[in-house]
Amino acid sequence: MSGGVTIDIVPTATLAAPTWDEIWRLTETFYDTDRGFVEERLKEHQRVVLFRSQGERALVGMASVDVYPVLFQGHRLAVIYTSHVLVREQYRGHNLIQRVGFRTFLEVRLRFPLRPIYWFFDTFSYKSYLLLPRNFREFWPRFDRPTPERERALMHQLAVQVHGSAWRPAQGIVVRSGQKRLRPETAPLEEKLAASPDVEFFARVNPGHAEGDMLVCLCPLNAANWLSIGIRAFERARRGSLRAR
Repeated sequence: MSGGVTIDIVPTATLAAPTWDEIWRLTETFYDTDRGFVEERLKEHQRVVLFRSQGERALVGMASVDVYPVLFQGHRLAVIYTSHVLVREQYRGHNLIQRVGFRTFLEVRLRFPLRPIYWFFDTFSYKSYLLLPRNFREFWPRFDRPTPERERALMHQLAVQVHGSAWRPAQGIVVRSGQKRLRPETAPLEEKLAASPDVEFFARVNPGHAEGDMLVCLCPLNAANWLSIGIRAFERARRGSLRAR
């Protein structure tokens, strides 16, 4: 539990009809899309994360999570792939995604004790992209240095596996499906551009984000990055405590 929110990770196949109704009500506040398309795509994923308010048990956020082994350039890796990440604004800043990530990482580490583990995702929201620079030390792509050749090759392999012909390696994006995009009020970034080089970078490399083009992202879940997450989570908690006084 965190910030008055419970976290449940459940197999997608076990979701009952009332939960699918909740998922749709949450989804349509963020996305301009069709319910049938959303449910069809979510059912392709292994598990769904449900964030619920502690008292009313209202659904305040969600994500889909897949874990799978990968053979890359002769090396065995493990990948955590997330999609459809939504958190209502008032519940952001409570490290919910980070907690799910660490919980999933521990499960994957037990399953694959010797393999490097990577977090892979794609997004048309700068808010999701900002999870990387605000939490991690090492991630790609980023504004201050080019993506190394090895990591670029891994991103290509994973993106082809997940998105097929929709992947555009030269741009590092997945082209829009035409069936799902952010509502204009969900993540407007015009006022953020001048203040954040990370937001400016996201808008520049993914100019079609408003129409549903997605930027592909990769992050190694290594010791340095977990230390970075811990330090920054502590700093956020400390700032929150000071504001509450």
